[in-house]
Amino acid sequence: MTLRILIIADDLTGALDSAVAFAGAGRRVVVVRTPGDVAVEGQGACVLAVNTGSRDRDVTDAAARVRQALATLDPAAFAVVLKKVDSRLKGHIAAESQVVRDWMGAAQVIACPAIPQMGRVVRNGLLQGTGVATPVQVADICGAGTLAPNAVSDADLDAIVTDADERTLWVGARGLAFALARYAGITQGDAADVAAPVMIANGSRDPITLAQVAGTRGSAFFVAAPDGSASGDARTDGPLVLSMTDGGGGLTGAQAAAAFAATTVAVARRMRPATLLLCGGESADATLDRLGVRSLHVMAEVRPGLPLCLIDTDWGRVRIVTKSGGFGAAGLLAEILGTAGRT
Repeated sequence: MTLRILIIADDLTGALDSAVAFAGAGRRVVVVRTPGDVAVEGQGACVLAVNTGSRDRDVTDAAARVRQALATLDPAAFAVVLKKVDSRLKGHIAAESQVVRDWMGAAQVIACPAIPQMGRVVRNGLLQGTGVATPVQVADICGAGTLAPNAVSDADLDAIVTDADERTLWVGARGLAFALARYAGITQGDAADVAAPVMIANGSRDPITLAQVAGTRGSAFFVAAPDGSASGDARTDGPLVLSMTDGGGGLTGAQAAAAFAATTVAVARRMRPATLLLCGGESADATLDRLGVRSLHVMAEVRPGLPLCLIDTDWGRVRIVTKSGGFGAAGLLAEILGTAGRT
């Protein structure tokens, strides 16, 4: 693939979940964890995704972090630019998209957060479906002048991509990323293997993920981490599920994520898992920070929406799998544990 792809995402799991659409066949697909590391960590990537970590910041700071991510990049170097957003349209989408549009001089902005395979569609301009309690007017959230076409199937997404102007800023989620990949002639390979022992670290409080964690009871050793902290020694033979709970301490999201990251790394160093599955963007980012990981090379998907990367740790090479909070069947995590092989 000769064309270069740029993805600007407001959280880590979103960056990974969209970048994996372009992975495989020797392509260098890189996710850079922070805006300040783009110049160094993004070198040589044919697909570059940047996590601005801006979803939960104030709008001024969010826009500034997007500008920082773009500061060392040349818009002429990229054939496709995607502003990755939450598929339920959380975050500062209009402000961040405007920064990207100004940087690249886009002729138009097309926003389509639909993920038809996961039951989220855009119909009559409204985002609706699985996990969306109340339909959301896409154009209102994404900014003035944004086009918000309907998409209730992957075929609709393919048609949207095929018919668009080349100088389009794309605003969307996983479904749009895969449509752009298909348009570029990229086909998806087989699902990646999950090696045992497996450790799942859940820092998400999304009800969908909490139901998935509950579904692992009986198939894994469970450790609760109130406000991100856990006492005592966890078993080391796996599988193990570590899950943050509300301890009533009044911590901010960032404080809880930092505490949970410290607990996750401490438990992982004792357990030495072959696969570490991280749920929740903020806690996953904090965990990778503690492990000293500045960027990730995206290899493949374990399941739809669960990208796999390889990292080196002080206990050896580890498969890192990430999952954002709000999608997947209740039995997803239990199914992964049940099919994990041994290396």
